[in-house]
Amino acid sequence: MSKVSFEAIGGEKGQCLSHAYARVSLQNGVKGEGEQFIIEPQASGLVALVCLGAEVGKYLSHANREVWLQSGIQGEGELWRLLDQGDDLVALECVGGEQGMFLTHAFGIVGLQNGVQGDGERWIKITATPHK
Repeated sequence: MSKVSFEAIGGEKGQCLSHAYARVSLQNGVKGEGEQFIIEPQASGLVALVCLGAEVGKYLSHANREVWLQSGIQGEGELWRLLDQGDDLVALECVGGEQGMFLTHAFGIVGLQNGVQGDGERWIKITATPHK
């Protein structure tokens, strides 16, 4: 398994999805493990995003139409569909009750957006060193 980071494009270019200090936000660049995840394969081609560092054991969650960190996989709220958007870009689609919503960084705020509206729902997936 590899460590990955998700860098925003468009107006937030250079900012990365962060889980540092148990808070989901954007961080200028990759400062450490707070901006890195492990992509954990799940059934039916879905994935879970596992936090590293101080938030180890927590997962990126989209339950109840909010984005936060959840201890362990509680259900579909911690599962995502990782979609290739071409040109090394990906989009993260929710499943379950939020199906059709995507992880967004538009206007500098991490949240959920209905569909892929533009660059705000696209991320550059950066693979780091292998995780052991």
